[in-house]
Order: sequence, then structure tokens, then C-alpha cells
Amino acid sequence: MRIIWEWLRRWQLSLFEKVILTNSLLLLAEAVMALWVTSHALEAHHFLIDTAFLVAATLLSIAINAFLLRASFRPLFRLLEVIRQVSAGKTEARAESAPADSEVGQLAAAFNTMLDRLEELRRQQSALILQAREEELRRVSRELHDESSQNLTAVLVYCEILLRTVAGLPEESMTSETRQQLIASCQQLSELAQQTLDAVRQLSQRLRPPVLDDLGLVAALRWLVEDCRRRFCLPVELTIEEQALWQRLPSPYETTLFRIAQEALTNVARHARANQAQLSLRLTSSAIQLSIRDDGLGYDPGQRSNGLGLVSMRERAALLGGKLSIDACPGQGTHVEAILPLPAT
Repeated sequence: MRIIWEWLRRWQLSLFEKVILTNSLLLLAEAVMALWVTSHALEAHHFLIDTAFLVAATLLSIAINAFLLRASFRPLFRLLEVIRQVSAGKTEARAESAPADSEVGQLAAAFNTMLDRLEELRRQQSALILQAREEELRRVSRELHDESSQNLTAVLVYCEILLRTVAGLPEESMTSETRQQLIASCQQLSELAQQTLDAVRQLSQRLRPPVLDDLGLVAALRWLVEDCRRRFCLPVELTIEEQALWQRLPSPYETTLFRIAQEALTNVARHARANQAQLSLRLTSSAIQLSIRDDGLGYDPGQRSNGLGLVSMRERAALLGGKLSIDACPGQGTHVEAILPLPAT
């Protein structure tokens, strides 16, 4: 049977032609056998033998036909399995290579090309979305820092002027009780404006810290570590290897590494119940490695998460040709590592 299949493949016939040719040959063989049997006078004891021979020949032809059809449609079955995997969310699955001169090979090649183009379009769209998001965060951060902070600062100045004016009024202009109430109200208003100003400045820095654009990634990570210590009371140890070799990276790289570190430390502070965390940045000859490790509760990586933080971190790393790995175990902490290839010089 395999010899017949190889012989059919050498002819480079289409799948339809192979099926038609195979069935035609089998029917022709059965017709010749039936003609030979009916053209001879059969004796009584030979009739059962010839009949059994015809039945066996028919069953054999059915078996050969089923084998050839299964061998012919096996690439289609594999392609169907790949389509099911892609539908289930495994977008990295690809169809196996097949002879390019066959219909199945052309179909598999077209399917893989379509998936590659869709994946490339998705990456480009994700990159544009992330870029637009960062630009919007930068704009909101600047507006909060410039306009809102200036307005609140002006409120503080007017509160101070009003407080001095009330304190400098003649005693006969108002009662002592009224004077004290006005002074206390001005002081409360001044304190409230100062608290709001501090909150706006902190929010502006968390949205898009200016130090990331002005001084670069290393300075931004130092600010992030101090912010986690102050805001979450989480001791974070920062380690930067080969610090003397660090230079400014392209903006997408610095933004990606900073956002991954920010999201990972936020998850540690909110969910891990960790006593401490380590943040390390390493530069090798071919890649940039960012590592965040904690001694918290950990979690089961096989359990589905409803949050978008991990998805966002993986997406950011993948857009720059890198990868993000998470090593976690319940009760043994979590280790997040992002590896990005060095940008072209």
C-alpha cells in the first residue's frame, strides 16, 4: 500500500485526482476479478472458495481505499488541529510544512502567512496603543504638575495673604472670637490646599515620573524604590550591575522596563504580603535583564488570573522582541524576570 501511495505521489496529482484514480483502479480490479469468475464454470466445491476470494478481495480494496484516503487527508486533519489551537488562543501555533506543490502544502503556507501577518499587525497596533497611552499619561502628568499645582500654589498664597490681613485688622473692627474663627478657617484652608498640592504632585509623578524622561531609567528606578518604601512601607533593595556602563536607552526600552518594574512591585505590595523585595538591573553583551524577587506568599501560575497586569507586562516585553518569565510557587515568593535584546546601535 505504501508503494502505491509513493507511486501516486511521484505523479504530483491533486488530492481529488488521487482519490478518483485510486477508486477507479480498485473498481477496475474488482470488475476484472468478477469477469474472470463469471466466465468460468464453477464446481460446487469451488463456488465457496471463489466467493470467499471475492469477499476477501472486496474487503482488501476497502482497506486499501481507507488507508489511502486517510493518508491523503492526514495533512488536512493536522491543519484542522492547528486551527482549533489558534481558536483556543494559542496564536503561536503554526501548521506543519508540507510539499509546496500540493494543495495542502499551499493551504498550510497560506494559513501560516495569514497568521504571521495578523500577529505582526496586532503587534504594531499594540505598540501604537501603548505609545498613545504613554503620551496621554505624559500629557496628563504635565497638566497636573503645571496647571493644577500652580493653581493650588496660588490658593496657598492667597490664604497666607488673607491670614495676614485678618491678623492685621484693628481690634475694634471685629470681636476676638470672630478673629480667631477667621484665622482658624484660613489655616485649615491652607493645610487642605497644601495636602491637595502634595497629592497632585505624587499622582503626577506616578502617572509618568519626569525623572524617567529627564535622567533616564536608573534614576527612575531609584525614585520607584523610594516611592515603594514611602507609600507601601515595603523595603526594596535596588541592585544595578555594571552601573558605570549604563547609558540612556531608547525611550521605548526605558518605558517598558520601568513599567514592568512598577507593575511587579505594585503586585508585590498589594498581594504578596512580602517582608522585602529585590529589584536588579543587569546589562550583558546581548540583552538587558530586569529581575524582581520577593519573599511573599507566591501563587499558583496555573491558576487563571483576572488581572491585566501580567498580560500588559508580557505584551510590553514581546513588542521589543523580549520575553517575560514568572517563577512562582505558593508560600515561596515570586520571581519576575524580563529579558530584552539590546537595541541596535
